[in-house]
Formats: sequence, C-alpha cells, structure tokens
Amino acid sequence: MAIFYFEVMTGTQTQHFRPTHYVDIIRTEERKRAACFAHQSQNPADFYARHDEMNHFRGLEHGCKLAEAFARHAQSPEQILP
Repeated sequence: MAIFYFEVMTGTQTQHFRPTHYVDIIRTEERKRAACFAHQSQNPADFYARHDEMNHFRGLEHGCKLAEAFARHAQSPEQILP
C-alpha cells in the first residue's frame, strides 16, 4: 500500500510541495465544502477560501476545473489514485 501526503494550505502550512498525483474533485467538491463548514469549531470561513484557490490552481495544473494534489512517499510502491 502506498503512502501519500496531502497538500494542506500552500504557503502557510505546506511549503515546497511538489505533487506527484492529482485527483479531479469536481464531483465531490460541494460535499467536501459542506463537510468542512459542518465543523464550525475549525473556523472554515477563515480557511476554506484558501482551499478553494488551491483546488482551482491544482485543477489548472492537472487539466481540469478542480483538483487536489498529493505527493507519494518516495519509498512507497507506485499506485494510481481514484
């Protein structure tokens, strides 16, 4: 089983992130947003705009509208993400 690192918040919590894999999230983004905003104690209004920017940027890199980026651990076996 491969290990992947998820990009958290580029520039503030994640730096020098070099994705090896992308996942198109256009069909799940609305559910992801709702899940984040269901946890008001995490202040989603403060962080979700940053995630939205990242999703659009990684989408441009991947050739789709919205994507999340992951980096495969160097010693993990190669694996395709959904």
